Amino acid sequence: MLKKILIVLAILIGIIVIGGYLLPLNYSVSRTKFINAEADTVHASVANLKSWPQWTPWNHQLDPTLQFQYSGPDSQVGSISTWTGEKAGSGLIEIISAESGRGIVYKFSFDDYPPAEGVIQITPMKGGCEVFWKVSGELVPPLGGWFRPLIDSMIGSDFEKGLDGLKIRCEAN
Repeated sequence: MLKKILIVLAILIGIIVIGGYLLPLNYSVSRTKFINAEADTVHASVANLKSWPQWTPWNHQLDPTLQFQYSGPDSQVGSISTWTGEKAGSGLIEIISAESGRGIVYKFSFDDYPPAEGVIQITPMKGGCEVFWKVSGELVPPLGGWFRPLIDSMIGSDFEKGLDGLKIRCEAN
């Protein structure tokens, strides 16, 4: 009986491991919000990494031990934000492309996970602008493929909170 249980267990583990390498590993999460503010106003908050803790959910409310450090030029290509915290872990955001009033492209890495690329695109419209926030990357096998369906809800809810915070911040100016 024990031998049969071990065989079934080995087969299940084999399915999980092999399946993890066969499942898609790439992911992409995006959210959009209309903000009743000028594109330059929105861009000023998006491109200034020092302002991110004020409008994103990744701040001291998430982890009171968070400590941020900044380097490089403010609000431009090469601007870097790093953080460490007991609950939030450690990570880095670096702006790799920035166009005034149009948004940024950034590289994002978190703890020991593979880096991802993000974009915050600002599109001027009548009465304000549309802000499109997207991140994409690749998960690590064998378990990454199994967690892929959960990524949208996990990151997406943070993006929704962040866009709500950005809306409040920019519409108040």
